Amino acid sequence: MDVTSYLERLLRKDVLLPLLGLYLAQLVVYRAYKIFIYPYFVSPLKQLPGPKNHHFLIGHILNQIRSGHPNEPYLSWMRRWPRTPHGLIRYLDVGNSDAVLVTSLAAHKEILHDKCYSFQKPPFFKRLIADMIGFGLVFTEGEEHKKQRRLLAGLFSPGNLRALVPLFRDKAAHLSNLLDQIIETEGGVVDLVSLYSKVMLDIMGVFALGVELGNLESANSNTENPSFDECYHELFEPDSWGQILMGLNAVVPVRWLPFEANRRFKHALSTLRNQLMAIIRDRIRTVGEWKAAGTDSDTYKGKDLLTFMVAEKYYADGDDRWTPEYIMEQILTFIAAGHETTASGLLWGTQIMIEHPGEAKRLRDEIDELLRREPVPDQRSIEHLPYLHNFTRETLRLQAPGVNVAREAAEDVVVQGIVLPKGTTILIQPAIVNRNPTIWGPDCDEFRPDRWDSLEGQAADPWAFATFALGPRVCIGKAMTMLEFKIILVELVSKFDIEGLVPDAKVCTIKHLNPSVLLRPEGGLRVRVKRRRAE
Repeated sequence: MDVTSYLERLLRKDVLLPLLGLYLAQLVVYRAYKIFIYPYFVSPLKQLPGPKNHHFLIGHILNQIRSGHPNEPYLSWMRRWPRTPHGLIRYLDVGNSDAVLVTSLAAHKEILHDKCYSFQKPPFFKRLIADMIGFGLVFTEGEEHKKQRRLLAGLFSPGNLRALVPLFRDKAAHLSNLLDQIIETEGGVVDLVSLYSKVMLDIMGVFALGVELGNLESANSNTENPSFDECYHELFEPDSWGQILMGLNAVVPVRWLPFEANRRFKHALSTLRNQLMAIIRDRIRTVGEWKAAGTDSDTYKGKDLLTFMVAEKYYADGDDRWTPEYIMEQILTFIAAGHETTASGLLWGTQIMIEHPGEAKRLRDEIDELLRREPVPDQRSIEHLPYLHNFTRETLRLQAPGVNVAREAAEDVVVQGIVLPKGTTILIQPAIVNRNPTIWGPDCDEFRPDRWDSLEGQAADPWAFATFALGPRVCIGKAMTMLEFKIILVELVSKFDIEGLVPDAKVCTIKHLNPSVLLRPEGGLRVRVKRRRAE
């Protein structure tokens, strides 16, 4: 029988339909096995402790949404099972698939350091945030990730950070001027979420793009051509329906559905990408002219991130070359991660000062004493303020801006003696380590900066401060974030008093964006700012 006649026979209805039916039956049986049999009777993780109140189709998504906080119900699980034998809590995710929450420092080290490249970003995490932060450094794996880290690490060296101090000071002073205007025109009432996002975005505009974005000067326009700030506001602070769609999109693609929230999301994203691409193509022309004129290559290294990428990678040879589109993905990563996380940290630091006036006074007194000695303090002087350093670390410990560090086993991996089968979701939350009573003690939920002067036990382990992740994939901009945070705090604390509009409002009573990739208050955080009186 020749091939043609065989295919004709195979395509006959009386042959095709039974084959199709057999395939579908096998598929149904396999899915039933994976959902109802494997997780309860076969999975090597069935011995681990964990919650049972999930839905077999959508896992804990409803529990997470109903919790009202992006760190829940995971924090509650950690408190319920604080000392699991393997540092892992097992839960069942979408379709009853295996997932583990990492709770111990030993398990964190093994996953994020010892066996870092045996894990990769899971598909749901890509669907959740890749559109917003780009398929750049965050999503590269293995050897390619190592190469990109080596390439970009120099931009975050101590010498380069020293060179950025005037930029941080300039934007902090600009922020002060804007607050003075708000005091005169609005009685000092301001939304800190919007304000801090703008100042940090302006810093990243210069650092990443070499462009003055001018977000602090612009008011929200709500036009068809929104600014960078307005685009990011739509992406990271959607309304309630937008938050639900964000969570659903992590499970199944829903951005194509004809909802107004999706339309706004896609418009903001396309506007942002179009504006970035215009800047990138203009920079490619500029660097090309420099190269044609024989400009010394060291010139590129002293420029912004985009200029460096274009010079080093767009004009590279062969497989090392990056396209304009890939450069844009990298730039999206640095702008989003570099401004939203720091803005969130500043937001919670300010709220903590409102809640703890005694701690705010200690911080103010230390900063005032420095400014009496050194009216324009350099980086070294700021970095050597002990209480400011403790305040910064304690703020970022207690209110870590990034919510999740998600991984998936790229192969069967043994962690703390437990086999994590290929495809297992690994959920790592900074809050699980930073607010773990077995690590930080029974007062782990209290704001106590002095704890950093005498860390003991596990709290003294560098891995106990998980805000920036750790290991080969530690946040490349960690030192930059800490420095920005301190310089802006020095400016604000030395010139202004900030009061909550509701004086007794606490962090625990603030409604959080949920689901969210960042720890942010829903609806902003409005405060009243006053100029400090001369003492």
